[in-house]
Amino acid sequence: MFNWNWSFGHYGDNDTRGTQFWQRTIDRWHSEGLPAEVNTPQLVNGFFHVDRRMHLQLHDGVWPEFVPKVLEENDQFQVILDSDGRVIKQFRGVDQETSVPLYLRRPVTSREDWRQYAKERLDPDAPGREIFTVRSNGVLLIESASGAPNFEEARQLLIESQLPVEVNVGSMYGSLRSWMGTVPLSYMLYDDEALVAEMMERVADLSIAVIERVLNPLNVPIDHACWWEDMAYNQGPLISPKHIKRLMVPNYRRVNDELRKRGIDVIGVDSDGNVDKIIPHWLDVGINCVYPNEVAAGNDVMAMRRKYGRNLLLIGGIDKRALAKGKEAIREELGRRLPLVAQGGYLPAVDHSVPPDISFENYMYYVEFQAQECERYLEQWCVAGE
Repeated sequence: MFNWNWSFGHYGDNDTRGTQFWQRTIDRWHSEGLPAEVNTPQLVNGFFHVDRRMHLQLHDGVWPEFVPKVLEENDQFQVILDSDGRVIKQFRGVDQETSVPLYLRRPVTSREDWRQYAKERLDPDAPGREIFTVRSNGVLLIESASGAPNFEEARQLLIESQLPVEVNVGSMYGSLRSWMGTVPLSYMLYDDEALVAEMMERVADLSIAVIERVLNPLNVPIDHACWWEDMAYNQGPLISPKHIKRLMVPNYRRVNDELRKRGIDVIGVDSDGNVDKIIPHWLDVGINCVYPNEVAAGNDVMAMRRKYGRNLLLIGGIDKRALAKGKEAIREELGRRLPLVAQGGYLPAVDHSVPPDISFENYMYYVEFQAQECERYLEQWCVAGE
């Protein structure tokens, strides 16, 4: 029960939400003992007893999406228009899991671009915003909308699943970075802060509108809402704390207030990098859960718990590099982190997707040792009357 099924997996050609393992990791493990028939995200997750959840996906971003298409190609590369309207170059023969594409053009480079993009792709009232999908274990279970013939079926699916229900609520910084690029956005914060403020307000307005349009008629219990940001690197945030406070905090708060009204009391954020300087702002606006807490970026879940107490829920924080080193390193790493389980409010998991330098033997040992230790710490937690 303690292998968290990350929402940014890398396994499978067409599935980016199904598992926490890289494709190359699974390929390696097939030569080391993982049964050959365990070859889909669902079977891999089942083999490792990964916890399942129901993921409620809303259309709170670019909509309608651009139709991806190949603009140019030869034996060395492809130039592709992606669903966000970015033009990217992908080189052939390069492992897409360990590389990033070359971005040739972003959809927003000026105020004029932004106004057109917002009008055409970020309209809260656009037809289709009411459509939602439900996935579990990477599998699409149903697509529906209020008034659709299968709407009640979708409601009952969520209500009767007996699984945690998670809903996405967008991205305040991450979306802008995607539309503009990190460097242009960084300059824009100083050259035209008012434009960045306008963009973040639109993101919040859009999130609120879609929440109302979908969650109001759906009216089902939701356990967890999730922001995606990736707004930090290993030295700290990619946006200054003063801009976070001035531009992001008010808009975060508006969206989170709508979530709280609907009984959602766990609001998480997925951000890579060192997030220590951002956490106080997140807590201030009601974001109370952080993951994946990459150790290589300087995050330490033990230090976070000492600093913020149980006000901050934590997921991840197990250094994937230790799993590559061997059993002794795995025991030491888990020995440092797992005492948090006895305190509650912590789900131990690898601090990002599982890379191919981790052997099948090591990962199996990690899973078994972690389950054994977690059971022991949970007994302490229960005895303590938590």
